[in-house]
Amino acid sequence: MNKVDKLFNKKQSHEKYKEINDIYQKMKDENGNRAPSLKECVSILKRIYRWKMKRVMPKYYKFEETSGIRHSWCRYSTWKFNVNDPDAEYQWHNYWRNIIHAISHWIEYRKFGNEARIHNLDSFIMEKSIAKYIYERKWHMGTLVRKTKPKPVIDKNTLMINRLKKNISSWKTKIKRADTYISKYEKQLKYYEKKVSKMESAIADN
Repeated sequence: MNKVDKLFNKKQSHEKYKEINDIYQKMKDENGNRAPSLKECVSILKRIYRWKMKRVMPKYYKFEETSGIRHSWCRYSTWKFNVNDPDAEYQWHNYWRNIIHAISHWIEYRKFGNEARIHNLDSFIMEKSIAKYIYERKWHMGTLVRKTKPKPVIDKNTLMINRLKKNISSWKTKIKRADTYISKYEKQLKYYEKKVSKMESAIADN
């Protein structure tokens, strides 16, 4: 193993990880340690995966929410996010740190395969870049949450009035169309009745 390999495979110190923890602390201070929703976790994972892997995340992955002391992780192509991890309330932990930490390690394994070494320099660079990427885009402040427009409340009676007006208008149109066809067919009827009458008169004269 050469010096470069030794440098990259060396486990990074807690002092070094303070650079990342400072970013997590800023997130915690700014959002009041707000826990991300499952939808936010899935959106973050897919976006980071596309950024780091240069391709879209495969569609066979499934996403679920877990609870208790279980850590967020992917097993058998199913990502289980613990958005209410109790560890997030202690010391320098927070909800977003726990989710981002899990995502960064998982993508590291996808990217480097068997060469991935937990908490080495590659691991540190991966997590720091992801944490910084998320912080700069303010995802921790809810920018990924789609604001849904409230549905207008419509009175049932008003709804019925509108439906009846529509039905009346529709039938009036049908009546006009029917009158047009009746007038057309009456003219045709008179024409043929007159024609037949002339033919009968001609036969009678002969």
